[in-house]
Amino acid sequence: MLTSLTDILSRGESGGYAVMAPDFTNLFSARVMLETAEALEAPLILSYAASFQPMMEVKAFSTFIDIVLEMISGSSQPVCLHLDHASSLEGIQEAVNAGFNSVMIDASTAPYEENLSLTREVVEYARPRRVNVEAELGQVTTGAGYFQSGSREETLTDPARAAEFAAQTGIDALAVAFGNAHGAYVGEPDLDFERLKQIRDRVDLPIVLHGASGIPEDDLRRAVELGIRKINLYSELIYSQHKAALGVLRETLMDPVRVARAQAEGLENVLGEYLVWSGSGGRKA
Repeated sequence: MLTSLTDILSRGESGGYAVMAPDFTNLFSARVMLETAEALEAPLILSYAASFQPMMEVKAFSTFIDIVLEMISGSSQPVCLHLDHASSLEGIQEAVNAGFNSVMIDASTAPYEENLSLTREVVEYARPRRVNVEAELGQVTTGAGYFQSGSREETLTDPARAAEFAAQTGIDALAVAFGNAHGAYVGEPDLDFERLKQIRDRVDLPIVLHGASGIPEDDLRRAVELGIRKINLYSELIYSQHKAALGVLRETLMDPVRVARAQAEGLENVLGEYLVWSGSGGRKA
């Protein structure tokens, strides 16, 4: 069932767990993710990035999202349809018109005042349309090279500024940087849990973790204990699908059904682990 981001995350806050937000790339992965959440009785934030649009199975974006929304309506679990990492108001408007009920505006690489201004603009557009807004403060960079550089501190979220940003924008969720990174980590993730605690103490909003792929189970559980309520996941999911497909293709190039089944199993296994680690499994609607 289609459910708002605010409702899903408020349930997580009450229950002390985080809701997984896996990025789907096509109708196949969306279906498998929904079925996995259904099997484990977990709420889900089904996320989609505009950069995936060239992979749509249909020509029109609105038709593609209509099919996804129909899938969501058939789920017994709460599901939010979320646009991930939009960079412009125009992209968000397209998504809202298509049927997304949650969006992320990511102006984290812009100067603070620009991030603040664009985020406010998005909130002003989205709120009358009953669409929730996530934004990012600090920079969840790609890869983990900054772990070994002197610039790490500059990318992390400042707790005091996070409180100011949340209050002045009116957002519904805040993505933060405390040592997490998109894509593959170089070495072990080095998470600043004290910084996360300070952010949680100052910000009265659901806190979002981007870059979950590769974070050890114990660290992920600790982040949830410290207040993370939404966990984004992509890299491990796509890796699991490609690795599974490659395993079959090494044996035969003539069995697309077997390839699809292997990809589904790989995706189910990875997402299933994170649904358990996040504490969201078994939260029957």
